[in-house]
Amino acid sequence: MSRKYGRVLIVNLGDQTSQAMEIDPGVLKKFIGGPGLSAYLYGQFVKGDIPALNPASPFFIMTGPLTGTSVVLSGRHGVAGRSPLTGFWGEASVGGHWGREFRRTGYDGMILIGKSSKPIYLSVIDGKLGFRDATHLWGKDCFEADSLLKKDWGEKVQVCSIGPAGEKLVKFAGVFTDGPHARVAARCGLGALMGSKNVKAVVIQGKEEIPIENLDSLRASLKDLVEPLTGKLKGMSMFGTPGLVVPCEAIGDLPVKNWSRGKWTEEAKKISGQEMNEKFLKKQFFCSGCPVGCGRTVGGTIDPILEEIGGPEYETLAMLGSNCLIDNLPAIMRLNELTNRLGIDTIETGAVVAFTMELFEKRLIGRKELGFPSLEWGNAEGAEKLIRMIAAREGFGDLLAEGLKVTAEKIGGMAMEYAIQANNMALPAHDPRAYASLALGYSTSDHGPAHTDSFSFWFERGSTFPEIGIEKVMDRFQSEGKAEMMVKVQNVMNLWENLALCKFTVIGGVQLQHISSWLRDICGWELSIQGLIEVGERCFNLKRKLNVGWGISRKNDTLPLRVLTHRVNDGGAGNHLPPFNIMLADYYERRGWSKEGIPTEETLKRLQI
Repeated sequence: MSRKYGRVLIVNLGDQTSQAMEIDPGVLKKFIGGPGLSAYLYGQFVKGDIPALNPASPFFIMTGPLTGTSVVLSGRHGVAGRSPLTGFWGEASVGGHWGREFRRTGYDGMILIGKSSKPIYLSVIDGKLGFRDATHLWGKDCFEADSLLKKDWGEKVQVCSIGPAGEKLVKFAGVFTDGPHARVAARCGLGALMGSKNVKAVVIQGKEEIPIENLDSLRASLKDLVEPLTGKLKGMSMFGTPGLVVPCEAIGDLPVKNWSRGKWTEEAKKISGQEMNEKFLKKQFFCSGCPVGCGRTVGGTIDPILEEIGGPEYETLAMLGSNCLIDNLPAIMRLNELTNRLGIDTIETGAVVAFTMELFEKRLIGRKELGFPSLEWGNAEGAEKLIRMIAAREGFGDLLAEGLKVTAEKIGGMAMEYAIQANNMALPAHDPRAYASLALGYSTSDHGPAHTDSFSFWFERGSTFPEIGIEKVMDRFQSEGKAEMMVKVQNVMNLWENLALCKFTVIGGVQLQHISSWLRDICGWELSIQGLIEVGERCFNLKRKLNVGWGISRKNDTLPLRVLTHRVNDGGAGNHLPPFNIMLADYYERRGWSKEGIPTEETLKRLQI
């Protein structure tokens, strides 16, 4: 076999040099890949407190050992580094086709250090790295950059890029792949980290076979899994995540009017996946190695008009739709296209727009500060103007580009009451008043409030995971047992990120026994179920240790008062409020952390950190 898994390309942007590094197999078995391995390598490259946008702050692009293999739903990769948005650890993962192609270049990860003196893009074609002038690409949106690069290199290359927002260091800029279909590593503002290095894009193409120890055994283990998995994910195949809008509204999970209302029944139907299928869907989008096809493909509306673009996901429909009281699906689709072109996270953008609408309603800002006549609830045209201002850092948009907390502190008064964030990062579109575990998950996540960090609401909704002790669906409102559950699912979801495996596989029936078998067949590793869980626990605690070094503690593990203390009364969650402090105290004990939220020496020693 030509190579083993664990080959990382280190790129020094300052002097335009590079070297390949083979990660020690012992290190790989402890951290596997993805953000866990990135966090380990961060500690090897960086000593001391280096600000996120300092040239010495590394930017990681990392796959996992399953990426691009025949394992179902394994077409993923991720980006990581210190978050420009929060100042703590940042990571974001994405599907599409870039990750699989990158592994075919002969590498499993890439680390960018330093800063280029001028705008460049990187090419990795058949394993050869090139530093290319990107002056002609600077200022182009993500769709345009993808098109121009494919004209130069051919349609078969894969491109990841930042948009104008990443170039302008908007703190919630993302990293985009798959051109107009817009697969996005969106959260934590890592597009700004890439932009701070003057890197516009990474273009890749490869021919190498992805190394697999026992291909026949791997194929045999997958043979009987695909059909039941696709059956369980039939709803995702039919409607994608937009199919969640109506059921989430029914149980009080959908954020409405900046998280201040619980009911929006008729309007939710207008922006649902069912409505999208009936009137706007052109076809499904399938990530590499995925038989489900949860992605939506619709038509574009923004010049240059494209026949096919990626449609909005649930999070976008919620944050730019219901959270802003915009109930016009074509308008939301246009806002989604705009944010994808400009290169910003739709979750954060929707939160910022709703926040600004409330500031305008409460007269904390007026047309003078706003820069245009009005931004009342439901005003999609005003939202579009604001989004363009944010991406360009113009007027009030320049302040909003720094994030919710920073903006609220600058405005003062009651503004912080309306900033639904934790450590400057917006809450995603699932309400802790509907699922108690989310309050715990959002507040303790290793990279800011992210519903996929634990995926816990699925275990309060209809899923189980007997291998880790979740043998029945838990009551979504109760506090008892939630700390134990949260520790378990965070550990496992950290493992999933390191593998670079889509988390919908959990709903589809993939278990740890499958993971153990696949790693043996692909890498030749012998890792037991308990050993796999420990990998997830080790990586979670390692990232917490990094965050502690940057100042995180109990004071940071909290949520905005609106979702902790304001009853919505009129929705499917009723008057429920999450019993937050009880769950958090239990959680620290389960984690082996101090009462201040610091991993104890015993915990770090046990996990070999």
